[in-house]
Amino acid sequence: MDTETITLPRTEYNQMVSELETLRRSDLYQRLLQFMQNIQKQKFTRSDLGF
Repeated sequence: MDTETITLPRTEYNQMVSELETLRRSDLYQRLLQFMQNIQKQKFTRSDLGF
């Protein structure tokens, strides 16, 4: 697998870090994490998913 390196200006990088920290503190992100944990514990069938 090839990897690609990109270069970002320091100010843009700092803004991205700040936005990520803000997202991680949000209620929506916490709900998403709970959802991911809940679905990992269960096995779903096609009928569960509406197929």
